[in-house]
Amino acid sequence: MIDALSYVLVGTSDLPAWIRMATDIAGLQAEEVEHGRSVRLRMDDKVQRLLLQATTGKPTLGMGYTVANAAVLETVVKRLEAAGFTVTPSTAEERALRGVAGMAHFLDPDGYRVELAYGMQDAATPFMPGRPIGGFRTKAGGVDLGIGHTALMAGDFTAMKHLYQDVLSFRMSDRASAPFVAEFFHVNPRHHTIGLADTGTGPGVYHFMLEYKDWDDVGRAYDMALEHPESIGVSLGRHTNDHVTSFYLRTPDGWMLELGWAGRLIGHDWEVTELPGMSLWGHDRTWLPPQNARKRARS
Repeated sequence: MIDALSYVLVGTSDLPAWIRMATDIAGLQAEEVEHGRSVRLRMDDKVQRLLLQATTGKPTLGMGYTVANAAVLETVVKRLEAAGFTVTPSTAEERALRGVAGMAHFLDPDGYRVELAYGMQDAATPFMPGRPIGGFRTKAGGVDLGIGHTALMAGDFTAMKHLYQDVLSFRMSDRASAPFVAEFFHVNPRHHTIGLADTGTGPGVYHFMLEYKDWDDVGRAYDMALEHPESIGVSLGRHTNDHVTSFYLRTPDGWMLELGWAGRLIGHDWEVTELPGMSLWGHDRTWLPPQNARKRARS
């Protein structure tokens, strides 16, 4: 039913800092829609892939998933309503801002805004990165992979898993039991589109991942981030499950942006496994206490 994670919504109290990080380090293209209020961030031929909106309240993250057409959207909406979710039709203004033909939205069990859309528009101009890069990986072999993945610390893990796996038909990729339960789900060949962690800390955004086409673009971004070491939340490393080599930037809103390369693709014959650890090497988590907690996270 769901084809891809095609865009994310970021509500932030520091729009200028977000734009600087997204363009100067990550290499996204910024297009201001309304001065001081909303900015589209591009990473390919689509009109937007991240929509930044200024807020004076708590920072927010929303996810925009795409479906094939209006009929599929109607089917998904009916499934959500049957499962007890209140789904709200979109306004013309919302659709225009996102550049989609149709959209509806609801809140998941942890309160994240989830949008279901179809008909994402191509931009009228070519993608112009904020710094020289080889581009972002959003397709493979003509298949839409989406823009990356989100990783969330679940407040109600059981309810969140039920929504994404049972109602929206996300398929499990793999899982880990230590240092906490984490499960990863996919909707297309990208190894995972969402990760849910049962950390016991309540709901929160851990990170959002974007994938470059070229390894050197990760290295150059890492060099720039090293000029301000406090901006790095997780050092350079390679993940066990999706094989992405990456590092994590701290966003102006406190959660992290993972910039990676070479994510593995999986097929219908994929078998779920128990992960021995989260990373093959590296990925020192600077936000953890420096002794035992960091060592356990690296194992």
